[in-house]
Amino acid sequence: MHLKKTLSIFIIVFLYPGLPTIFAETPDNADIIKTGNADVSAKTEDVMGFGILKRLPGLWHGPVSSTTPAGSFDMWYVDFRPVSPGQVSQYSTLDADTLNFVSFFIVKHENRLKVAMRTEGVFRHKGCVTYEVVDKVDEKKGYYRFSDFQSHDKRAYSEFTFKAGQFVMEVYTNKFNKVSPLELHSRWTAELGDRKAAASAIARFKFPQPVMVKDFSDVFKGMHESIYFTFENDPYSSLAQPYVGKVTVNINIDGNLKIDSNDEIFLLLTTESLFKGLKYIKENLKYISKYVFLPIGTKSYTFKNVHPGKYFLYSYVDTNGDKKHLKGDYMNSDLDNMFVLKEEGVLTIGTNIDFIIP
Repeated sequence: MHLKKTLSIFIIVFLYPGLPTIFAETPDNADIIKTGNADVSAKTEDVMGFGILKRLPGLWHGPVSSTTPAGSFDMWYVDFRPVSPGQVSQYSTLDADTLNFVSFFIVKHENRLKVAMRTEGVFRHKGCVTYEVVDKVDEKKGYYRFSDFQSHDKRAYSEFTFKAGQFVMEVYTNKFNKVSPLELHSRWTAELGDRKAAASAIARFKFPQPVMVKDFSDVFKGMHESIYFTFENDPYSSLAQPYVGKVTVNINIDGNLKIDSNDEIFLLLTTESLFKGLKYIKENLKYISKYVFLPIGTKSYTFKNVHPGKYFLYSYVDTNGDKKHLKGDYMNSDLDNMFVLKEEGVLTIGTNIDFIIP
């Protein structure tokens, strides 16, 4: 298998003001996901941008392209699932110091219910939280645009376009007030890998329902932009996110395997097995939920904001620094290391890297 580690694009997307993360493309699935009978006073048509909540749940993967000097990278995997009746989220990690957290949820804004987007990015313990609200919608065409709560589209905006089998996100910025009109910053084009993993949460919450998650009527009052560069005043802290849990992985590397200080550990969570017996099934990479690259000396790592459900755990050591976990690299020989995380669960599981890939 091959998962390329690229830090530069994540740094730019996370830390530069108003540049939220990147997304994917999915089929128009109004008939695929059933909302159930929401016991709420609002109607779905009362929520601006409500349709995007129906489209997002699932495992997504695809390439990122960028017009910045950071360049592009070949694949990003994301696991979107409902965490409440009016919210869907994903939490991604790249390494121990780099994370990306994106939520879409219903807010009250300008005396109306709308879908908002929260993007949190952290690199080397520094980051920011960006809030945007939907301001343009064409449900029939699968089009949604989100912009800053205060500066609107003068600084940055994000466009989502859903078509059969795809969903594309494009981010436009003024490059710190250097260009007008705004220019394309980045694009994520991805395929839907799987919706089954999100089915239990959809049923659990009768998702989506037209219920307000946060009242943002006056939250950004007096601010020029809806961005927070410190987390103390964040109106919807990542610590307050519902439903998800934590998984701590204790890592052991067999003492008979030769390791070097420059080697790297790779942990991978999938919702379906990557193997049928001993046969590796490459196409099952579409079931990737979470992954992280770690220094060789790491003994334990905690995946945060993990959606409840079934997972398979894989662990690798990259011995030649090519980011390809192939012949000559190491991995766990237990191919059925499966666990189930309960709602808001806290779980510890071990993995033993003890096998040389032939």
